[in-house]
Amino acid sequence: MYEKLCRFSRRIPLLETLGERYDNRDLDKAVIFVQPLMKISAVGVVSAAYFSGLLAFILLFVVLFYLGSSILVLVPLSLIIGIIAYYVTVSYPVNLMNHYKLTLSEESDLLFEQFILVFESGGTIFDAIEIIAQSDHEYMSSAFQEILWKIDQGVPPEECLSEFAKNQPSDDLRRYIMAILSALEKKTDLLEMLSGESFEADLTLRQKNLELESRLLIVAALITYVPIMFTLAASLAGWATNPAIFIVVPLFVLLNVFLRSRFSTQFSAYFDRPRNKEVTGPTQKEILEEYDEFLNFMMLLGERMSTGDTLEVALPEVRDDVDTEVQRLIDEAIHSLYWKEEDLHTAMREAADNALGERVSNMIMMITRMAEVSSSDAGERITRIAARLVERSAVAKERESIIAAQKLKVYLLTLTSSIVLGLLVSLAPFLSLGSILSSGPAWNPSIIAYSDIMPLYLSLAIISLSSGYQNTLMVSGDRPRVFAVICVLLFWVTSALTSSFIGLDYSWQ
Repeated sequence: MYEKLCRFSRRIPLLETLGERYDNRDLDKAVIFVQPLMKISAVGVVSAAYFSGLLAFILLFVVLFYLGSSILVLVPLSLIIGIIAYYVTVSYPVNLMNHYKLTLSEESDLLFEQFILVFESGGTIFDAIEIIAQSDHEYMSSAFQEILWKIDQGVPPEECLSEFAKNQPSDDLRRYIMAILSALEKKTDLLEMLSGESFEADLTLRQKNLELESRLLIVAALITYVPIMFTLAASLAGWATNPAIFIVVPLFVLLNVFLRSRFSTQFSAYFDRPRNKEVTGPTQKEILEEYDEFLNFMMLLGERMSTGDTLEVALPEVRDDVDTEVQRLIDEAIHSLYWKEEDLHTAMREAADNALGERVSNMIMMITRMAEVSSSDAGERITRIAARLVERSAVAKERESIIAAQKLKVYLLTLTSSIVLGLLVSLAPFLSLGSILSSGPAWNPSIIAYSDIMPLYLSLAIISLSSGYQNTLMVSGDRPRVFAVICVLLFWVTSALTSSFIGLDYSWQ
């Protein structure tokens, strides 16, 4: 959709002219970076931004004008929405590049190890590029497939890699690729001198951990307090009896889903990448358990192979020393090796295909390639990689401890919101008296039964249900449906108790 928008907007001469005058180095770099994902240009992006902003301004202006809004309201509000639409559109490539920055930093050390494996086994740089292109890396495989296409067109592999490195947001990835090219050119052992450690990934993870607490509370506050402000506004305007108020319910639900999903995307743990992208795929908890246990398996496997055992011999030996999360993967490989009598690569591929997370799947195949070169060297390297990943895993898992510490605050915010909404819905008939004084919608103060404010009551009940469910998911809480029902019950009980104090008829007739 974004790609089509850019192409369409660039066909408009005026917008194209404005786009050509726009100069932003970050945007130019981001446009080159996202080429494996979408074919866009900087001029097209800026043209699309102007088009989106103008379209948003016109649409909102027409809608507000049709609703009879004052010119003092519709002009500034339309301008604000238009400016927001412009900046969201023009910054999308840069935001996408920054989103992949952490992922690339995390994968750079494993990518580096795969290059070393290919060179140690006598392969060429083309073989290494081909292996990465055939992998399951989220961005890297697409980028290296494009590199293969350029090589087929006659561009030297070294030139393709150099060009690829120049446009990478990850300093670690750029450093590793340039080291590989330098080692090939000078025939040095520079590859072995590099530690393979991704410093940038560790720093970025720590930075995100520092941001996590404040972002978590901000998102929870938006989900809980925005409905409260809406209830006050609707009550004062006398809209509590208007069925049109149901229109805002899906908007609030979508806001909840958007904020929660955006939070989860920005602050997800670096190894939290399910191999199965379907809705019915594994949960985050299951993936993390498999990943942690697989690191223990790598430590045990590395020790066995360092003493001279081959991978075929080491697998049954360490099988009983790991938990069920990894045992089922080892069993797949053992069954394929000793019962189906298949080769090692096929057996390990079957194990990789049954992994829950992409990283575990990729590391299984990397271990296979290591073992094909040298078992003893592979054992030492596996142990070193596992130790490095365990250390980074501890940094990344600080996120879970921070979320656990803030979980109670989020629960209290959500429950408090349900209680306040229950209080406000009972006060809605009396708050709406202010709308009569300001010539608002008609309201008969003598009718103060819940049946009269049914639209507002049901709307807030659904919003309370959604807030409880989404906030629980955001903090990885247990039984989100149960907590959502508790929020609705609190809303119901509070409104009933408040109505008994102020004399509101709780009947629905």
